[in-house]
Amino acid sequence: MKKVSILIIISFCSALVSYAQPSWINYEFNVPPQKQESFVNALNKFFASETGKNLPMAFLTEQTLGNQEVTHHVSFVSDDVDLMGKMLDPANWQNGDYQEMGQTMTELGTLPLRSFTGMHIVQSAQTSNGFQVIYAMNVPFDKQMFLAESFQNTVKEMQPLLDKLSMELALSQHIAGDDRGVTHYAVESHKSYADFLRAQGVLMQSPEFAKMFDAMGQSNVQNPFTIARTTLMVWNVPSE
Repeated sequence: MKKVSILIIISFCSALVSYAQPSWINYEFNVPPQKQESFVNALNKFFASETGKNLPMAFLTEQTLGNQEVTHHVSFVSDDVDLMGKMLDPANWQNGDYQEMGQTMTELGTLPLRSFTGMHIVQSAQTSNGFQVIYAMNVPFDKQMFLAESFQNTVKEMQPLLDKLSMELALSQHIAGDDRGVTHYAVESHKSYADFLRAQGVLMQSPEFAKMFDAMGQSNVQNPFTIARTTLMVWNVPSE
């Protein structure tokens, strides 16, 4: 699939310090190479419709590293709870635009494999990054507040370094839908895989970053899987 240059990309996770905590819905797909063009065309047509234009910001990502079950993600994110709530309204399927997209996806054999939702709880300052590494985590219930506070403190202390590296660091809490024993997702966002690799050597020498790993160890955090994904397209980017 031809990758599309992205000028404005808002990370999967957003700010804890914001009064309105954005939520997200993520759909996972397995799209064979020969069907990817038709898959993207169907999405573009849907988001060009009046129905699609009135949905939350959405982005298409290609899973570049990770299990072979998933090839692509379509994610929606917004701090407007009413707008996000409409995403799960069963009445949507009475709408012709939804019906047409659903029919096309059915014919292509590319209906979502999995859909799940969550809420952003920690986010560093945002930059225009298109490469993400997502660490799925299973955090014991009695350690979740401790981990969130530790992560927030780490991000606050590391913000100057994150700015220097042009990267984002985020923590998101799973609400429902993911059947893989996940409670949280830690996300690193970079401009490219090369930038991710360059940043690792710097991060591993950071005392603040070490504190975060200590907090994860104290919280008995498990990491069921890690994926990397690259942003291909963005729709409904909020105006400045």
